[in-house]
Amino acid sequence: MRCFIGFLVPRALKKPIVELQEKIKKLPIKAKFVEPENLHLCFSFLGEKTEKEIEEISAKLDELSKNFKSFEVMVKGVKLIPNEKYVRVIALDVFDENRVLEGLRLEVKRVIGGDSKPAHLTLCRVKNISEKANFLEEIRKIKDISVGKFTLSSLQLIKSELRRTGPIYTALHESKLG
Repeated sequence: MRCFIGFLVPRALKKPIVELQEKIKKLPIKAKFVEPENLHLCFSFLGEKTEKEIEEISAKLDELSKNFKSFEVMVKGVKLIPNEKYVRVIALDVFDENRVLEGLRLEVKRVIGGDSKPAHLTLCRVKNISEKANFLEEIRKIKDISVGKFTLSSLQLIKSELRRTGPIYTALHESKLG
């Protein structure tokens, strides 16, 4: 099974994120937008794992989660990844004032491994930008947008099933923080 460790975005936050995606769809780009039901934070992409490995990862995740308490996370600011010159992904920045999120991400990487990047919430994967200057000008107007906050109270081991219509994410295991 193809898996990652992350957190599916709470329902209350999906509406403002989808509204932002709708604004971005009007820009001069071709992109594959993340479906509302698939909006998530990814702490570490693990790739293909067996049932036995999933059990081991779940146990490690339970143990690791005991060392962190629930905390508030802010979703604010549009990020162009890797940069403005070569945009592959449009995302939202995700952070907390005390940098607990980054500590949690680094602990997941240390204990479980995988491919881990700083926290962000992917809005779309960019295929092509037809009018770059116009696109960047419009992005700068919404760059500091605040989408909202939520309490991160658990980590999830999520299965990513690739289908012709797009991926389907299913939480296989959830580890409560604290």
